[in-house]
Amino acid sequence: MSLYSTQYDVILARHITEKSSRCGEKGQYVFKVRTDASKSDVKKAVEAAYEVEVESCQVVNRKGKYRARRNGHTKAIRLAYVTLKNNQQLNLTE
Repeated sequence: MSLYSTQYDVILARHITEKSSRCGEKGQYVFKVRTDASKSDVKKAVEAAYEVEVESCQVVNRKGKYRARRNGHTKAIRLAYVTLKNNQQLNLTE
């Protein structure tokens, strides 16, 4: 049973970079997710939010970097790489 009430509690935002746009050409999308969300939570959230079938989900923890001139660290984030089944696409215009 999931700890989250809605899919919007798990998925924080889309992660838009050059690498994620290259992944999008292969049917793979990148999302920022909560640090305590599991792969199965992310899979269920994406399927519920976008009404697609998820083939696989890889999760990466990215450490924050130290910035000397700005006095501190950048935030640590957790990224989820989600691959969709059967050449499906997300409707990201909503």
